[in-house]
Amino acid sequence: MKFKRMFAIAITMLTVLLNTKALATKLPNDVWNFVKANLPQAQQRFDSVITLGNDLMYIPLYPPSTTTVENIAVEYTYPAKLSFKNYPEVVLLNNGYSFLKVMKDSNGNYTLTQKDDLPLKVRLGIMPQDMLTPIGLKIPESLKLTLGDLLIPTKEEKTLAYRDDYIQKEKNPYTPAVASNEFIQTEEFKNKKILINPKNSKFFEVYDNTSKKPLYELKLSSMPLKVIVSQKSNVALILYWSGKEVEIIDLKDENSIAKIELDSNATDAVLNKSDNMAFVTSQNAGKIYGIDLNSMQLSKIIKLDQKPSKIAYNDTDKSISFYDEYSSQVFNVTNNRDEFIVQPIGTVDNLSKILSDVANIYAISRTDNKLFIFDKGQSKLISTVDLDKKPTDAVLYKTKLFILCSKEGYIDVYDTNDNKIISRQQIAKDGFYSKLTLIPNDKNILITGINSKNYLIYNIDTMKVAKNQASYIDISNIVILDKSQRL
Repeated sequence: MKFKRMFAIAITMLTVLLNTKALATKLPNDVWNFVKANLPQAQQRFDSVITLGNDLMYIPLYPPSTTTVENIAVEYTYPAKLSFKNYPEVVLLNNGYSFLKVMKDSNGNYTLTQKDDLPLKVRLGIMPQDMLTPIGLKIPESLKLTLGDLLIPTKEEKTLAYRDDYIQKEKNPYTPAVASNEFIQTEEFKNKKILINPKNSKFFEVYDNTSKKPLYELKLSSMPLKVIVSQKSNVALILYWSGKEVEIIDLKDENSIAKIELDSNATDAVLNKSDNMAFVTSQNAGKIYGIDLNSMQLSKIIKLDQKPSKIAYNDTDKSISFYDEYSSQVFNVTNNRDEFIVQPIGTVDNLSKILSDVANIYAISRTDNKLFIFDKGQSKLISTVDLDKKPTDAVLYKTKLFILCSKEGYIDVYDTNDNKIISRQQIAKDGFYSKLTLIPNDKNILITGINSKNYLIYNIDTMKVAKNQASYIDISNIVILDKSQRL
């Protein structure tokens, strides 16, 4: 009788809950403030899931009715007597809200606590009904009621679909090997996982250093224009050539987390690493969008009189620099108490890359073969530097600017302290190399070209090419991850 009565109460409360405002995607301010006070590194995702970095997260359970308390406190934890700061599997607050820690079992499956005699207040709680659940999350029987109408996707139901013909090829052991998608890796890719978007493709081919062939292929929504990666939250923000949406992909589960609608097509993006914020330009909309990669939400819009295309960001002074192709002008944006001040800096024809440090903006002209250096404080041009022919990409690493000059395959290295070119090396006589990618936690730059059929490894310290490796894939976009970043 006791069990039947408890089950009837649970069903009644669940029905009420599904028709109340308790399913809002944001935790009440007092609850969130309590969480932040105990876990200062916590971030609240768009669906109210609490993320803590290092792949640690808590799912909140909303109570059927909130108890008003003068001061929020922890009422119960499992294991017992653990503080919130020690990451217990279950935390119940005295106002009815509770939190379940997401874990992994020995088979690599996401799971929750297996304790079956949790307090009734926990078992009557319910998960946010628009929550993005971890793929394959295993819910113990004692917590099945907390799901409500929420469906948990299986590993076969990813929003990023496998390529159909690739699945068929995997099923047929007699299918001959195809060299066209082989990525032959050097020792610099040890313990890395690589996602490659080939030329003219809407697929990501996923590799690790165990095989030169892709492990599998993932289908994107469309053909990517640009991909930027947040190592803090292990997500990739994808800009597409067509459509107004940008997409956020979870790099742990290779699953789509969110799609954010802009007013017009995105043109470029850059990452604010300290705040884990992506700034996305839209030339046609005349706006810069701030997308929070902790909460996976659009958090700010900077409306401009200009039409921004290329963009740069400096973490030290928190300034945004952008280029307006229509006027050929470079601008700097500073923030003063949420008011954005746009300052014209100078003019550059056919800009291919813009970067900045705390003092200067570095703008590269593809047709003039020059590096233009603008002083932010004085808002004026202070120097021009001749480059080799057709500079297409650049990377700023500490005090050195590595500039790829594509026509004859040179790397020019500009020292921002000495204000001069300190190295000029021809890296290749054949092929058109056009993209530089820093290899994470390494002092090497990956140099690729869409039609080169190979790649180069360039060492930052020696300022020379360390490897020239043949590879049978034309790379349009590439994401390089440390395996240690993944669950």
